[in-house]
Amino acid sequence: MFIAFSGISGSGKNTIMNELMKVRPNLKVLEYATGTTRAPRESDKDNNTYVFLSKEEFEKGVAEGKFCEYENYCGNYYGTFVERLESVVDSEFDFMKDIDVNGNANLKKFYAGRCKMLSIFIDVPDELLRQRLVKRGESEESIAKRLSRGEYERSRKDEYDLVIENIDLQKAVEAINNFIEANKTTN
Repeated sequence: MFIAFSGISGSGKNTIMNELMKVRPNLKVLEYATGTTRAPRESDKDNNTYVFLSKEEFEKGVAEGKFCEYENYCGNYYGTFVERLESVVDSEFDFMKDIDVNGNANLKKFYAGRCKMLSIFIDVPDELLRQRLVKRGESEESIAKRLSRGEYERSRKDEYDLVIENIDLQKAVEAINNFIEANKTTN
């Protein structure tokens, strides 16, 4: 099974994913699945999610068909490597990944008929979102871009199997874990 997490930057997607791995030992983050041109953050030090590329390297990868989907998000490219997605299909593990709303639709097409996929949208009120982005060290310009982009992302929530508001982390994790469990047995 593959689980895509989307939501506004700062909504807690990666925090939720880390908490889910504590209660679901068969669930893993799809490592090195995302290529990006953004600068590494302090939180990326022990994170195996991203491959940091120059703009030129990223664009070459696009031209060579190395990405299933990609997007320029707030001034940086992000894209999902086809090779990493292929590794999920016959795995004994379930995998998850943080993906933007446009990429979610592409991943549904990619996995259709090949692998069960769930999509979960994480939302959070703007005032709490702003606090999280400030705490993360984002600039005012970056915060404004991300909040503006959030309007668009929220307009796509109806494309997801589950939409959850992450105000209380433990309640959000519990609800998502229950949703995953309920969908493990259905086709």
